[in-house]
Amino acid sequence: MKNFAKVTLATFIGFCGIGAFSQTESVNAAGLDVTSQDSLNVNTSTAINKQSIIPEPKTIKHHHVKYEKRKYQSAENLPKEIYYSSEGFKGFISAVTIMDTEDYFIACYSGTVIRC
Repeated sequence: MKNFAKVTLATFIGFCGIGAFSQTESVNAAGLDVTSQDSLNVNTSTAINKQSIIPEPKTIKHHHVKYEKRKYQSAENLPKEIYYSSEGFKGFISAVTIMDTEDYFIACYSGTVIRC
């Protein structure tokens, strides 16, 4: 019974491969997009221009994060730097001010991030 299942599966895979091959065989050479040397030069210059894009900086001021005191017992345990990511801007920003409330620490982060 196992051999029959293996033969059936192999036959099914073989027919699927033949079906896929016959579909690709019907493509005519006249229907293919012929690329000339001129269009290759245009594509190359476009690729060079994309590499020379300068990242856009953005200054983040007063980004507040609330930390629970039961996880961070003291203000010294809070992260001094966090990773910021929003609207395509990414980068590390530093803690500027830490406020102590009853149940939470509120940290204010600032810094410059870039959009690539």
